[in-house]
Amino acid sequence: MQTGTYKTAPHTPAHLFQEDALYMITASTYQKQPYINSNERKTQWRDAFFKACELYHWHIIAWVVLINHYHVILRSPEQNATNLPKLIASLHKFTARRWNIEDNKSGRKIWWNYWDTCLRTERDFETRLRYIFWNPVKHGLVSRPENYQFSNYQDFLRMEIDLAPFDPSIEVKDVSEY
Repeated sequence: MQTGTYKTAPHTPAHLFQEDALYMITASTYQKQPYINSNERKTQWRDAFFKACELYHWHIIAWVVLINHYHVILRSPEQNATNLPKLIASLHKFTARRWNIEDNKSGRKIWWNYWDTCLRTERDFETRLRYIFWNPVKHGLVSRPENYQFSNYQDFLRMEIDLAPFDPSIEVKDVSEY
């Protein structure tokens, strides 16, 4: 049986942190503003995202970034899955600081919040994966996922991913206010 940690905090959704599990994470810019509106900024986001995942030991499965939001699927580390908020904070602080300097807008709020979901079944994984890669099509940016430059769709097709075990019987410890 796998174990997980369930944390709650005021003014934010509760989070389930499970080691060696798959997560879908979505974040959007403040008031859906198009702050990621250039190829250069999308590249900056991608590079910062890769670095944050490396620093906090989360494995990248799938990602897409658009002008005002992103979606990712990550595998949590085998130890310390509770560091996800630090990973997201690092990514958001770095990109916000950089873009505010570039735009001469000191202190402007760039990011709103993020939402994470621990994926518990293969079907859930497949549904979320499809959603990520078809998101640029949904938004009318391309006609096929393989035509969108700012996702890892092409790389994903060559990946081998161990989806086992999806274990719905998770022992959860409740930890309030992290």
